[in-house]
Amino acid sequence: MRGTLDIDGFPISVHGQQAGGAYNGYYKDTIYQPLVASFSGGGDYDGPRLGEGFVHAILRKGNAASAAGAVRFILNAMKKCQALARSLDVRFDASFTVGPIMDPLTDRGIRFVGRLRSNSVLDKLAEPHLRRLPGRPPKAGYESVIELGQYQIDSWRHAQRLLLVIVDKPDAKTGQLQLLPDYFFLVSNWPPTQRSGEELLAHYRRRGTFEDRLGEFNAAIGPSLSSPAFAENEATFLLALLAFNLGGIVRGEMEAASDSGWDLGRVAGSVLKAGGKVVQSGRRLLLDVAAAVAPLWRGLLERIKHWHKPQARLPRPRPWVAPPAHAHLKAVLRM
Repeated sequence: MRGTLDIDGFPISVHGQQAGGAYNGYYKDTIYQPLVASFSGGGDYDGPRLGEGFVHAILRKGNAASAAGAVRFILNAMKKCQALARSLDVRFDASFTVGPIMDPLTDRGIRFVGRLRSNSVLDKLAEPHLRRLPGRPPKAGYESVIELGQYQIDSWRHAQRLLLVIVDKPDAKTGQLQLLPDYFFLVSNWPPTQRSGEELLAHYRRRGTFEDRLGEFNAAIGPSLSSPAFAENEATFLLALLAFNLGGIVRGEMEAASDSGWDLGRVAGSVLKAGGKVVQSGRRLLLDVAAAVAPLWRGLLERIKHWHKPQARLPRPRPWVAPPAHAHLKAVLRM
């Protein structure tokens, strides 16, 4: 199976004298700026998932550059996912499409796709493709992916494949097209023979679910990193991500048990935070939950009964094979 790692950083506001907390001019706040990596099978978060997919994370100072330590972080995340997929590729946003990140990944043969910030040179490359066709436009508007060939700037050691994505959609309220179409750029080292431009765009757009999960993490978990020590705050942050992964597993079980959609806030508020009373019966402790949530707990526990730990794959025994005759033609040096 092919797996995809989504890499991103996001701000966590801090209030006080926490070590490493610093004012960030981009976010206009005093923050920590962690890096997180999330795994998805085949790049799709809507299919089978492992919790919410977070497999690696580090806490960084608030004034750290967006791409600081990203290559080492990506490589460590890939090591942790070797047992989950036969091959891994990477997706990231425009903060990571810089030479110091893309070049080392290309050197190692790691496939990636990311959004590239627009500039005057790229705008000139896009200009010939932004003219609308004559005639009445279709009601759904236009969308096209155009191959612009290999692109390289002075700070990149490797030229990369450049894609222009034109999205010319009508306004949802008025139904009118904008004066000029919207467009953006994708950069990748996937060869066209392996993934077409349309396939790369679809693959990149599946990253949107990962970004939604980051927003849900802040809303549902919202870790309070209030310790003065940086290491303690990082431990709290990592525990919060583990809790979010576990909450994602519970959310999936609730959706399967009730055949309806659940967000993590509803799972926490309606199921996990239910009122109850602990009663001792002989040598057992019984949890008597509120009658309103008893059916939910009953369905959840029925699903949990079927959990099992996957068995480790042991190497198959192989018969001994004698070395070839020429193996003893040279002397063996013993140290």
